[in-house]
Amino acid sequence: MQIKTISSNELKKADEFQQKILNPENKARYRTFGYIKRNYLKNPSLFVGIYDNSHLAGLIFGYVKRENVLLGEMAIDKEYRNRGLGSKLLSFFEGQVLKINKKKIILGARENAERFYLKKGYKPILFLQIKNSDVPKNYKKLTNYRIIKETNYKDAKRISFEVKQVSDYLKNKLVKIFHAYDGIYLFEKNLKARAVPYPK
Repeated sequence: MQIKTISSNELKKADEFQQKILNPENKARYRTFGYIKRNYLKNPSLFVGIYDNSHLAGLIFGYVKRENVLLGEMAIDKEYRNRGLGSKLLSFFEGQVLKINKKKIILGARENAERFYLKKGYKPILFLQIKNSDVPKNYKKLTNYRIIKETNYKDAKRISFEVKQVSDYLKNKLVKIFHAYDGIYLFEKNLKARAVPYPK
């Protein structure tokens, strides 16, 4: 197995690979291939694949967002799962992030991947989206969970809470209290330079 940056002439095929795994229903895409390509041209080292000879077995696509890096897509071929490839790929990706002088990775994860990221040292954040017309007037006093970020948009407010663990009960409770139309867990990790090199 070899982990390396995906070449520009393999990018389209890699995008089709991740879409087949992460979007089998072929729903409308959040990140189009045009968006992926533009970001690839800015930071190709954040688009990494793990190869079995020339066969793509898994990948990560990353995007610079100000001082942080968003891990946007991570996909492993079904034939190669439960072999530790995800761990190797993530560790390599973290090294790539450090090489471009970024120190934090943020991601959203499917429920079946949340434990994986927790085991890798990623901390959960509860992220709520609330229509502006539904934001409670005293929302800052509705819970003891610390608000770590608030963003106001034309049609909605986004609030991120510091939490200790992933809990559907807590998520559903805060969605109800805050009249949110969406609540998900995001994960973040502050990276530290390592004396030991990242796996190749």
